[in-house]
Amino acid sequence: MEFNLINICICFVYLVDTAGHLGIACILYVLLNILLYILIIRWGVVSFNRNARNFKRVLFVIAHPDDECMFFGPTILNYTRKENCTVYLMCLSTGKSYGMGSVRKNELYKSCQVLGIPQNHIMVHNHTLLPDAMDVRWPIDVVAELISKNIDSLGITALITFDRYGVSNHYNHCSIYYGIASLIFNEKIPKGCGIYVLESINVFRKYWSVLDIPISLILSRFRYMNGFKDRRIIVKAMKHHKSQLVWFRRLYMLFSRYMLINTLQQMNLVDIELELEIDD
Repeated sequence: MEFNLINICICFVYLVDTAGHLGIACILYVLLNILLYILIIRWGVVSFNRNARNFKRVLFVIAHPDDECMFFGPTILNYTRKENCTVYLMCLSTGKSYGMGSVRKNELYKSCQVLGIPQNHIMVHNHTLLPDAMDVRWPIDVVAELISKNIDSLGITALITFDRYGVSNHYNHCSIYYGIASLIFNEKIPKGCGIYVLESINVFRKYWSVLDIPISLILSRFRYMNGFKDRRIIVKAMKHHKSQLVWFRRLYMLFSRYMLINTLQQMNLVDIELELEIDD
Protein backbone atom coordinates (compact mmCIF):
# COMPACT_ATOMS: atom_id res chain seq x y z
CA MET A 1 0.00 0.00 0.00
CA GLU A 2 2.82 2.40 0.92
CA PHE A 3 4.66 1.45 -2.28
CA ASN A 4 1.59 2.28 -4.41
CA LEU A 5 1.15 5.60 -2.61
CA ILE A 6 4.79 6.50 -3.24
CA ASN A 7 4.40 5.66 -6.93
CA ILE A 8 1.28 7.82 -7.17
CA CYS A 9 3.11 10.74 -5.54
CA ILE A 10 6.07 10.34 -7.90
CA CYS A 11 3.73 10.27 -10.93
CA PHE A 12 1.91 13.36 -9.67
CA VAL A 13 5.16 15.29 -9.21
CA TYR A 14 6.30 14.18 -12.67
CA LEU A 15 3.03 15.33 -14.27
CA VAL A 16 3.18 18.71 -12.53
CA ASP A 17 6.78 19.16 -13.65
CA THR A 18 5.92 18.18 -17.23
CA ALA A 19 2.93 20.52 -17.29
CA GLY A 20 5.16 23.32 -16.07
CA HIS A 21 7.66 22.73 -18.85
CA LEU A 22 4.89 22.57 -21.46
CA GLY A 23 3.44 25.81 -20.13
CA ILE A 24 6.81 27.54 -20.41
CA ALA A 25 7.26 26.16 -23.94
CA CYS A 26 3.84 27.50 -24.97
CA ILE A 27 4.58 30.94 -23.54
CA LEU A 28 7.93 31.05 -25.33
CA TYR A 29 6.28 30.01 -28.61
CA VAL A 30 3.67 32.77 -28.30
CA LEU A 31 6.38 35.34 -27.52
CA LEU A 32 8.41 34.11 -30.51
CA ASN A 33 5.43 34.67 -32.80
CA ILE A 34 4.80 38.15 -31.42
CA LEU A 35 8.46 39.01 -31.99
CA LEU A 36 8.37 37.59 -35.53
CA TYR A 37 5.22 39.55 -36.29
CA ILE A 38 6.85 42.79 -35.12
CA LEU A 39 10.02 42.06 -37.09
CA ILE A 40 8.00 41.31 -40.23
CA ILE A 41 5.18 43.85 -40.17
CA ARG A 42 6.42 46.78 -38.09
CA TRP A 43 10.15 46.82 -38.76
CA GLY A 44 10.50 44.81 -41.97
CA VAL A 45 13.61 43.06 -40.61
CA VAL A 46 12.38 39.58 -41.58
CA SER A 47 10.94 39.06 -45.07
CA PHE A 48 7.76 36.97 -45.00
CA ASN A 49 6.01 37.74 -48.30
CA ARG A 50 7.38 35.90 -51.31
CA ASN A 51 5.51 36.57 -54.52
CA ALA A 52 4.49 34.17 -57.22
CA ARG A 53 5.84 35.17 -60.62
CA ASN A 54 3.94 36.35 -63.70
CA PHE A 55 1.60 38.59 -61.76
CA LYS A 56 0.81 41.19 -64.45
CA ARG A 57 -2.70 39.85 -65.09
CA VAL A 58 -3.98 37.75 -62.18
CA LEU A 59 -7.21 35.76 -62.10
CA PHE A 60 -8.65 34.49 -58.81
CA VAL A 61 -11.11 31.62 -59.29
CA ILE A 62 -13.51 31.00 -56.40
CA ALA A 63 -16.61 28.87 -55.92
CA HIS A 64 -18.96 31.15 -53.97
CA PRO A 65 -19.41 34.79 -53.00
CA ASP A 66 -17.48 35.32 -49.71
CA ASP A 67 -14.64 32.90 -50.65
CA GLU A 68 -12.58 35.94 -51.66
CA CYS A 69 -12.66 37.22 -48.05
CA MET A 70 -12.69 34.00 -46.07
CA PHE A 71 -9.73 32.43 -47.86
CA PHE A 72 -7.89 34.67 -50.35
CA GLY A 73 -7.92 38.10 -48.67
CA PRO A 74 -4.17 38.50 -47.96
CA THR A 75 -3.21 37.43 -51.50
CA ILE A 76 -5.84 39.62 -53.17
CA LEU A 77 -4.72 42.71 -51.23
CA ASN A 78 -1.11 41.94 -52.14
CA TYR A 79 -1.85 41.99 -55.87
CA THR A 80 -4.45 44.76 -56.05
CA ARG A 81 -1.82 47.08 -54.56
CA LYS A 82 0.91 46.22 -57.03
CA GLU A 83 1.73 48.60 -59.83
CA ASN A 84 1.26 47.22 -63.34
CA CYS A 85 -0.86 44.36 -62.00
CA THR A 86 -4.46 43.86 -63.12
CA VAL A 87 -6.61 41.63 -60.92
CA TYR A 88 -9.73 39.73 -62.03
CA LEU A 89 -12.06 37.51 -60.04
CA MET A 90 -14.16 34.66 -61.38
CA CYS A 91 -16.91 33.20 -59.19
CA LEU A 92 -18.40 29.94 -60.48
CA SER A 93 -21.74 30.24 -58.68
CA THR A 94 -24.01 32.90 -57.24
CA GLY A 95 -24.26 30.97 -53.98
CA LYS A 96 -28.03 30.69 -54.29
CA SER A 97 -28.44 27.53 -52.20
CA TYR A 98 -30.91 29.47 -50.04
CA GLY A 99 -32.53 31.33 -52.93
CA MET A 100 -30.32 34.39 -52.40
CA GLY A 101 -28.40 34.45 -55.68
CA SER A 102 -28.95 38.12 -56.58
CA VAL A 103 -28.33 39.24 -53.00
CA ARG A 104 -25.05 37.38 -52.74
CA LYS A 105 -23.93 38.60 -56.15
CA ASN A 106 -24.35 42.22 -55.04
CA GLU A 107 -22.58 41.43 -51.77
CA LEU A 108 -19.64 40.09 -53.78
CA TYR A 109 -19.39 43.31 -55.80
CA LYS A 110 -19.34 45.43 -52.63
CA SER A 111 -16.79 43.17 -50.96
CA CYS A 112 -14.46 43.24 -53.97
CA GLN A 113 -14.69 47.02 -54.11
CA VAL A 114 -13.20 47.13 -50.60
CA LEU A 115 -10.45 44.69 -51.66
CA GLY A 116 -9.62 46.75 -54.74
CA ILE A 117 -11.21 44.71 -57.55
CA PRO A 118 -13.51 46.82 -59.78
CA GLN A 119 -16.92 45.43 -60.72
CA ASN A 120 -16.05 45.19 -64.42
CA HIS A 121 -13.23 42.79 -63.50
CA ILE A 122 -15.61 40.35 -61.79
CA MET A 123 -17.24 37.42 -63.62
CA VAL A 124 -20.07 35.66 -61.77
CA HIS A 125 -21.50 32.50 -63.34
CA ASN A 126 -24.93 31.02 -62.74
CA HIS A 127 -24.70 27.58 -64.36
CA THR A 128 -27.36 24.96 -63.68
CA LEU A 129 -24.70 22.24 -63.35
CA LEU A 130 -22.72 24.26 -60.78
CA PRO A 131 -25.03 24.56 -57.76
CA ASP A 132 -23.87 25.83 -54.38
CA ALA A 133 -24.01 22.54 -52.48
CA MET A 134 -21.48 20.89 -50.17
CA ASP A 135 -22.36 17.39 -51.36
CA VAL A 136 -22.22 18.08 -55.12
CA ARG A 137 -19.12 17.58 -57.24
CA TRP A 138 -19.20 19.93 -60.18
CA PRO A 139 -18.62 18.45 -63.68
CA ILE A 140 -14.91 18.81 -64.40
CA ASP A 141 -15.43 19.53 -68.10
CA VAL A 142 -17.84 22.40 -67.40
CA VAL A 143 -15.51 23.96 -64.83
CA ALA A 144 -12.51 23.56 -67.14
CA GLU A 145 -14.29 25.14 -70.11
CA LEU A 146 -15.42 28.22 -68.17
CA ILE A 147 -11.96 28.81 -66.71
CA SER A 148 -10.19 28.22 -70.02
CA LYS A 149 -12.32 30.83 -71.78
CA ASN A 150 -11.43 33.50 -69.22
CA ILE A 151 -7.72 32.66 -69.26
CA ASP A 152 -7.65 33.12 -73.02
CA SER A 153 -9.93 36.16 -73.32
CA LEU A 154 -8.24 38.10 -70.50
CA GLY A 155 -4.66 37.15 -71.31
CA ILE A 156 -4.12 35.83 -67.78
CA THR A 157 -0.50 35.35 -66.66
CA ALA A 158 -1.23 33.92 -63.18
CA LEU A 159 -4.27 32.03 -61.89
CA ILE A 160 -4.87 31.51 -58.16
CA THR A 161 -7.47 29.13 -56.74
CA PHE A 162 -8.06 26.25 -54.27
CA ASP A 163 -5.91 23.14 -53.97
CA ARG A 164 -7.42 19.65 -54.13
CA TYR A 165 -8.61 19.84 -50.50
CA GLY A 166 -10.35 23.18 -51.02
CA VAL A 167 -9.36 24.45 -47.52
CA SER A 168 -12.54 22.97 -46.02
CA ASN A 169 -12.99 19.88 -48.23
CA HIS A 170 -16.02 21.55 -49.80
CA TYR A 171 -16.77 19.59 -52.99
CA ASN A 172 -17.37 22.79 -54.97
CA HIS A 173 -13.94 24.13 -54.00
CA CYS A 174 -12.21 20.86 -54.86
CA SER A 175 -13.96 20.70 -58.24
CA ILE A 176 -12.17 23.87 -59.34
CA TYR A 177 -8.80 22.23 -58.69
CA TYR A 178 -9.70 19.14 -60.72
CA GLY A 179 -11.08 21.28 -63.54
CA ILE A 180 -7.77 23.13 -63.79
CA ALA A 181 -5.85 19.86 -63.44
CA SER A 182 -7.67 18.58 -66.53
CA LEU A 183 -6.61 21.71 -68.44
CA ILE A 184 -2.99 21.08 -67.48
CA PHE A 185 -3.26 17.38 -68.47
CA ASN A 186 -4.68 18.34 -71.85
CA GLU A 187 -2.09 21.11 -72.34
CA LYS A 188 -4.76 23.81 -72.57
CA ILE A 189 -3.02 26.25 -70.22
CA PRO A 190 -1.00 28.89 -72.13
CA LYS A 191 2.75 28.61 -71.54
CA GLY A 192 2.90 32.10 -70.09
CA CYS A 193 0.27 31.39 -67.42
CA GLY A 194 1.33 30.13 -63.99
CA ILE A 195 -1.19 28.22 -61.84
CA TYR A 196 -1.03 28.61 -58.05
CA VAL A 197 -3.19 27.00 -55.39
CA LEU A 198 -3.98 28.05 -51.84
CA GLU A 199 -2.54 25.50 -49.42
CA SER A 200 -5.01 23.66 -47.19
CA ILE A 201 -3.75 23.03 -43.66
CA ASN A 202 -4.88 20.98 -40.67
CA VAL A 203 -7.57 22.29 -38.35
CA PHE A 204 -5.11 23.25 -35.59
CA ARG A 205 -3.05 25.49 -37.85
CA LYS A 206 -6.20 26.81 -39.49
CA TYR A 207 -7.27 28.55 -36.29
CA TRP A 208 -3.85 29.54 -34.92
CA SER A 209 -3.94 32.93 -36.62
CA VAL A 210 -0.61 34.69 -36.02
CA LEU A 211 0.82 31.61 -34.25
CA ASP A 212 1.23 29.95 -37.65
CA ILE A 213 3.94 32.39 -38.79
CA PRO A 214 7.03 30.18 -38.16
CA ILE A 215 5.44 27.09 -39.74
CA SER A 216 4.35 29.01 -42.84
CA LEU A 217 7.74 30.68 -43.05
CA ILE A 218 9.55 27.33 -43.05
CA LEU A 219 7.21 25.14 -45.09
CA SER A 220 5.82 27.38 -47.82
CA ARG A 221 7.51 28.89 -50.85
CA PHE A 222 4.95 31.56 -51.77
CA ARG A 223 3.65 33.49 -48.77
CA TYR A 224 1.50 36.53 -48.02
CA MET A 225 0.77 38.05 -44.63
CA ASN A 226 -1.23 41.12 -43.65
CA GLY A 227 -0.76 43.47 -40.76
CA PHE A 228 -3.75 43.88 -38.48
CA LYS A 229 -4.67 47.08 -40.37
CA ASP A 230 -5.06 45.08 -43.59
CA ARG A 231 -6.83 42.34 -41.69
CA ARG A 232 -9.45 44.92 -40.72
CA ILE A 233 -9.90 45.70 -44.41
CA ILE A 234 -10.64 42.03 -45.10
CA VAL A 235 -13.09 41.94 -42.18
CA LYS A 236 -14.75 45.09 -43.57
CA ALA A 237 -15.08 43.39 -46.95
CA MET A 238 -16.53 40.27 -45.33
CA LYS A 239 -19.12 42.35 -43.49
CA HIS A 240 -20.66 43.22 -46.86
CA HIS A 241 -21.69 39.55 -47.04
CA LYS A 242 -24.47 40.27 -44.56
CA SER A 243 -26.50 37.24 -45.59
CA GLN A 244 -23.61 34.98 -44.49
CA LEU A 245 -22.66 36.55 -41.17
CA VAL A 246 -23.85 33.76 -38.88
CA TRP A 247 -22.13 33.18 -35.54
CA PHE A 248 -19.61 30.54 -36.69
CA ARG A 249 -18.37 32.75 -39.52
CA ARG A 250 -17.83 35.57 -37.04
CA LEU A 251 -15.69 33.19 -34.98
CA TYR A 252 -13.86 32.19 -38.15
CA MET A 253 -13.08 35.84 -38.89
CA LEU A 254 -11.65 36.21 -35.40
CA PHE A 255 -9.38 33.17 -35.29
CA SER A 256 -8.71 31.94 -38.83
CA ARG A 257 -5.17 32.05 -40.11
CA TYR A 258 -6.56 32.65 -43.63
CA MET A 259 -7.67 36.13 -42.59
CA LEU A 260 -4.02 36.97 -41.93
CA ILE A 261 -1.80 34.50 -43.80
CA ASN A 262 -1.98 32.82 -47.21
CA THR A 263 0.52 30.29 -48.53
CA LEU A 264 0.49 29.05 -52.11
CA GLN A 265 2.12 26.34 -54.14
CA GLN A 266 2.52 26.16 -57.90
CA MET A 267 0.65 23.48 -59.81
CA ASN A 268 2.53 21.36 -62.33
CA LEU A 269 1.91 18.10 -64.15
CA VAL A 270 4.22 15.98 -61.96
CA ASP A 271 2.54 17.10 -58.72
CA ILE A 272 -0.92 16.51 -60.17
CA GLU A 273 -0.06 12.96 -61.26
CA LEU A 274 1.38 12.20 -57.81
CA GLU A 275 -1.67 13.59 -56.01
CA LEU A 276 -4.07 11.64 -58.20
CA GLU A 277 -2.12 8.44 -57.49
CA ILE A 278 -2.45 9.12 -53.76
CA ASP A 279 -6.20 9.69 -54.18
CA ASP A 280 -6.52 6.34 -55.96
